[in-house]
Amino acid sequence: IPMGGLNQAIIHIWHTNLEVHAHEYELFKNWLSSEEKIRAEKLAPHYRLGFIIARAVLRDLLAYYSEQYPQNLQFAYSDSGKPSLLNSKQRIEFNLSHSKNILAYIFTIDTPVGIDIEYINHRIHLDKIAYRFLPAYEYDRLQLLQGIKKLEGFFNAWVRNEALIKAMGSTLQTHPYSRYKLSLNSHLSTLKHKKKGMNAQYTISNLSLYPDFATAIAIKGNEKPIVIKQYTKSMFKLNN
Repeated sequence: IPMGGLNQAIIHIWHTNLEVHAHEYELFKNWLSSEEKIRAEKLAPHYRLGFIIARAVLRDLLAYYSEQYPQNLQFAYSDSGKPSLLNSKQRIEFNLSHSKNILAYIFTIDTPVGIDIEYINHRIHLDKIAYRFLPAYEYDRLQLLQGIKKLEGFFNAWVRNEALIKAMGSTLQTHPYSRYKLSLNSHLSTLKHKKKGMNAQYTISNLSLYPDFATAIAIKGNEKPIVIKQYTKSMFKLNN
């Protein structure tokens, strides 16, 4: 099927456990560009494995959608490091996220998207992080929760924030409407009604892909139907 059934009206999400693909390490490594291989070599062995598999699966899926060879794909990078695909018939928008041994990817056509998946870590200092990096209304909501509900609430808010940042092509910074920023500048408290203004153009949703992981996606514009697929083997080999 041309473009693997991908079009502007739909979102495709793929997920996998990278350990399932460890046996394809050498094949996957060959698909990477020289720049990607140099980046991989600078990483510790465990992180290197994750990086190579994550990038190769991305190349495989983009090859499937764009009808090219995985090793022939060329990328451009924004200032924030977000990759975009060059030399494709249509503008495939995509994003990936990697936490522990889990990989998650999002694809569509002509619409900026972001995805974030995070392992729910019980040892995190969530109040300090939420105070600085989440919008004040999210921080306030967390203060009403306790125990596992608070932990899950924090991570669900965190991945929503990250997915939005990634869809916008930005980098993580102190949130302009965080409790921290409001404490520095009392004038900002009058702007609380603008809390939705930053993400009014985006549809943000939490997903449940794996136990013990929080996941969210952000899509510019209105909600779209989502197709979720598990990546089990190379799509490229199926077509060739």
